[in-house]
Amino acid sequence: MKEYKVSEFGKAIGVTRQTILNWDKTGKLKPDHFSKKGYRIYTQKQVDEFLGISENFDDEKKDQEQENQEQKITKNLSVKNKLIELLERENKFLKEQMQEKDNQLKQKDEIIKREQELRLLADKKIILLENRDATDDEMKNNIEDDESENLKKWWKFWN
Repeated sequence: MKEYKVSEFGKAIGVTRQTILNWDKTGKLKPDHFSKKGYRIYTQKQVDEFLGISENFDDEKKDQEQENQEQKITKNLSVKNKLIELLERENKFLKEQMQEKDNQLKQKDEIIKREQELRLLADKKIILLENRDATDDEMKNNIEDDESENLKKWWKFWN
């Protein structure tokens, strides 16, 4: 089995010599054994274990990041769906308001039209009342000159 000194082990796992020494001092990573000259010796098994742990850690980190991203997306979708719902309600409310205003305008138009018809009839009635003493021939001439059917109806009503 391949053996590594501190610097070689650091290069194999991607950290500095000083980091390996600090890990040894804190007990995080101890050498497999010491050489006859007192050098710290690490094994290929330790390299594989460390890299496996490191890869698992990276995978866990990636999984956590992906989960966080999915949570953000879910939250954003939830917020967007709520906004869409609010906009749809507002749209419905505005359509109802527009329909109500349209109905009010139609009613106003009908009232104005009726007022105009009543004014016209009132004017015609005034003409008839003013011509009440006129002879029948004069009245007929006035009516024939007038194109209004309403005046003719009034004339028939008064006679």
